[in-house]
Amino acid sequence: MMTTLCAIVGLVFLVLTNLASIISFATPYWIVEGQRNRGLWAFCEGQTCTWVFQTHHGLPEQGSRKHVDISSSWWLATQGLMSVGLGLSLFALLVATIALCCECKRCNSSHAVSGLLMLAFLSTLVAVVVFGVCCDLKLGVSIDTMHHFAWSFWLAAAAAGLSLLSAIVYACESRARYHYSNAC
Repeated sequence: MMTTLCAIVGLVFLVLTNLASIISFATPYWIVEGQRNRGLWAFCEGQTCTWVFQTHHGLPEQGSRKHVDISSSWWLATQGLMSVGLGLSLFALLVATIALCCECKRCNSSHAVSGLLMLAFLSTLVAVVVFGVCCDLKLGVSIDTMHHFAWSFWLAAAAAGLSLLSAIVYACESRARYHYSNAC
């Protein structure tokens, strides 16, 4: 069976989804607090970063009254949900890439890819919402204050949107393959 335009467009969106997920997952720019940057896995002040694996009780807040404990349940939930979302997106990319090379007329991997991407969308979306709501409650994060959401946070939100868009494209591809295989 020939690769369709829909499959190629879906793969492009899937690659963009994975790039956005990986970059937002790994970078320490989810929150900016003056000269401090916080991500899911690192806290940076100036050029010095401390990884969450190096500390158990959060970072000492010198001169700040607001403190985020990295062992809090909402922080761990965000890390876990983003990890699941990223893992599902990467697995969907693997399945979609293998399906491009597959000449099987009976198998329709687009169903599986679409399902994986819907789960990745839900996981990433919940992670972004939990992080956003809890940071707002804990730190008073807002656009016009010293504490605000940074580009990694917004990139994670975009990754959720791209995951949903990719899932829709693969769902359309799945329907097109189903109708094509019944016509032959």
